Amino acid sequence: MSFLARLAGLLGLAAPAPVIPPGAALAATITVPASLGFVPVAVHFDLFGELVRLNRHATAEEVANACNARIRACSTGDPEIAVRLASDTLYIMSGLGLVERVAEDLFAANAITRHMVDMPSAQHGAVHFTTEGMMAGAFMMKKLQATNFAYPFSEADGPIQYAYKLMGEEKLSHEHTYSIMEQQGRMDSFNQFMVGKFIKFGTFPDRVASLGYNLDKALGEPGSLDQNPVMVDIGGGRGELLLEVQAAYPHLQEANLVVQEFNTEIDAGDVPGVRLMEWNYKESPEQPIRGARIYSLQHILHNLPDLNAVALLQKLSRAMTAESRLLIIEYAKNMTYTSLHASMIALYGGRERSPAEWRQLASVSGLEVGFEGYVRAGESLVEMRLKPE
Repeated sequence: MSFLARLAGLLGLAAPAPVIPPGAALAATITVPASLGFVPVAVHFDLFGELVRLNRHATAEEVANACNARIRACSTGDPEIAVRLASDTLYIMSGLGLVERVAEDLFAANAITRHMVDMPSAQHGAVHFTTEGMMAGAFMMKKLQATNFAYPFSEADGPIQYAYKLMGEEKLSHEHTYSIMEQQGRMDSFNQFMVGKFIKFGTFPDRVASLGYNLDKALGEPGSLDQNPVMVDIGGGRGELLLEVQAAYPHLQEANLVVQEFNTEIDAGDVPGVRLMEWNYKESPEQPIRGARIYSLQHILHNLPDLNAVALLQKLSRAMTAESRLLIIEYAKNMTYTSLHASMIALYGGRERSPAEWRQLASVSGLEVGFEGYVRAGESLVEMRLKPE
């Protein structure tokens, strides 16, 4: 499947189907990395936003002039974009399908351009995956050669870390990719990406209902909830998922909905309606909340190598009761997400997982798979429960 076909699949658009010779198709795919290097340029200067605001066919010079007028109005002294750089960037973005090339030097916003402007988190994700992703990809083979092709990678000893080692950044060469991003001032952008990601496929209750999952039954009867934790979202950021649950189940109170995060500065007053709790699942030996009806992991396990994923699942299984359910929200390991699979491997030593891989992880963690719902594009759902003794 081509790059543009996968992109169209992610956005739910009709995939382009041009018939081109195999050699040309190969060249178009293999030369994409250099093109992706221009994506952060387009985002930095908000070229996508300028095209949408102009709302017409525009030359590169017109886009550059609009961009530079905005920069001058801010009076921050930031560098302006040269017309030649704007022209090359827009031309390259059109090759990626992110804008429309109407004529030799005439561009317009298309559906993907407008999507990125309407959902700013998508642009933050574009910067993240082109910056860290391209660096990891560039050093993939070097890392494998240096270790006689030892594989899989551990979470803080992959291509990214090897790249910093070769650059003489010894301290960063032993850090997790997230830690490196934090120290270099890029973690805030990544957190903004995680709020909406590249696309939202509806609220969490609507998504799981569309897969045929009975969330009502998993949450339990309203009269039996009291003030006990009912749903615990591990690595849940600022509680977006739980707030969607609360909107659908208004009887759930703040005490029933718990977000667990690494962040030591979280303040419960910042997110009305949910309880925020610090829990470092990598360092803490046990899950502090025991017997919750639901534990959820949204895009957490694909960041983890198998051994780390098992360690987390075992901590959760020890906290679960027979009525507890673990809901895993990830992308399916299918042909839509091959590039995301590669990104998880290169950046974190993680991976997307197949049904057989989920069952294997469950089995060695004292769990079993109770429900599976997979989709071609969008978030899939795997439910695990305690394995009967």
